[in-house]
Amino acid sequence: MPATTKDLIQLFDLVEVGKDKFRGPQPDTQWQRLFGGQVMAQTLVAAMRTVPESRAVHSLHGYFLRPGNRREPLRFGVEHIRDGRTFSARRVITRQYDSVIFDLNVSFQEQEEGLTHSAVQPESVASPEESSSLTQALEERFGTPIRMLSEWDALDVRLASTPVPSQNGGVMRAWVRTQEPMPGDQRLHSAVLAYLTDLLLLSVSTVQHEVEFLSPQIQAASIDHAMWFHRPARCDEWLLYDMVSPSASGARGFCQGRLFQNGQLVASCAQEGLIRLVG
Repeated sequence: MPATTKDLIQLFDLVEVGKDKFRGPQPDTQWQRLFGGQVMAQTLVAAMRTVPESRAVHSLHGYFLRPGNRREPLRFGVEHIRDGRTFSARRVITRQYDSVIFDLNVSFQEQEEGLTHSAVQPESVASPEESSSLTQALEERFGTPIRMLSEWDALDVRLASTPVPSQNGGVMRAWVRTQEPMPGDQRLHSAVLAYLTDLLLLSVSTVQHEVEFLSPQIQAASIDHAMWFHRPARCDEWLLYDMVSPSASGARGFCQGRLFQNGQLVASCAQEGLIRLVG
């Protein structure tokens, strides 16, 4: 996986191979399958390449249909669903070999003025400077290095509070940003924002239970992911990722996330994933 911010940005340098067709680069990874956030973010970039730059992504809805192979390039085919006066809609099918692995619907909008309000950022959290890195927190919890976390060295992730059960489901809060500064391209920041929302979200579904998400007792995989981009955000500045899991049933966990920056809600997301008990 990308070890530096530069490596992360290079993931989104798609090659155009035909009209509305693109191919994406693959990072080296220790995982047996591709990280879902990578697949989703690269697919989003393919959609972005087919709309005017004046139209920003405001929502996406995607389904993870098959695990991605780490050795085969991703191929993206973009379908133009609609181009209106202010909105554009795209559907992107992501393939490896002859199989569809991801299906994404994306909506874009021209910038408009209108009513404005925002949820209040949670206050009962430690600052980034006071928070432990995710790597440190998990190594203290498990008593051994977690090798898989090196897959996200391009990101600085710090737990803002200890994950805790609650009457509304498990809760987790984390600070996240890229390790190094990024260019000012807002589309690039939107792609990285989509990438990082898949990092911790599904794990919150086990906080309510006496089982560890990273343990052999759990078979986990993302099933779908939805995201709404409310305001422009910079991913090289601290984002507070506020996550909760309102429900788990039928071997599936449902989780919701809110991302705050400078006190304002900049994005929301929701995901359902497989959390099957094994062994």
